Amino acid sequence: MMTPSTIQQVIRHRRTEKVLAEVDSPYPIDASTAAVRRQSVVEAVQTAGMAPFHFDRGVEEIAEPWRALILGHEEARSLARHLRDAMGVVSKEPNLLAGCGATVLVTWLPECPSDLSAVTPGASSIAKLRCRDEEHLAATGAMVQNLLLLLAAQAMGTYWSSGGKLGSTEVFDLLGIGSDERLIAAVFIEYPEMMDQPATRKAGSQRPKRSDRWIREVASKVQEL
Repeated sequence: MMTPSTIQQVIRHRRTEKVLAEVDSPYPIDASTAAVRRQSVVEAVQTAGMAPFHFDRGVEEIAEPWRALILGHEEARSLARHLRDAMGVVSKEPNLLAGCGATVLVTWLPECPSDLSAVTPGASSIAKLRCRDEEHLAATGAMVQNLLLLLAAQAMGTYWSSGGKLGSTEVFDLLGIGSDERLIAAVFIEYPEMMDQPATRKAGSQRPKRSDRWIREVASKVQEL
């Protein structure tokens, strides 16, 4: 039975860690392990989609404001080579793709157009569309956090990246991602079986800065109102 302490343990023990490998020397993953772990990732994405959302986005009869594209290690490594060789990407994305067991690209679908002149008379106001987009974006962030925790609970390593070049039009076209979508997260996943491989690992930089000073409680005088 799930207990609050179990949830707290998963949240507190989740770690951000970048795992980078050489594009031409990716870490080996045997086929049976890859198949089992990929199915676990698929199931985690499905469960993460139980995150709350406020508005029915209603695109292609799908209520959720997010989309998720799952790349197994073979697809990720092919994309790593394409980024390096065809696109000339020299940032860390190819190395992250080469060092992962799977990658999940999470996008969201804004309602407010980037070209505000496209808002037709009588349509929802720009301010209203922007408020709805804030709701869509917050909901998608909750979905991503769900995914990170579900993977951490299975002893998988994760790194939530903003995506960099993975959010480019060229990559979207290559992967069949709609032009109306916006990338919020590239989640790079390391399987437990890969963790004994030599790698360049970089821990998240924000954990040492954490505190609870951002918490505010209601003052006693307010309670008396």
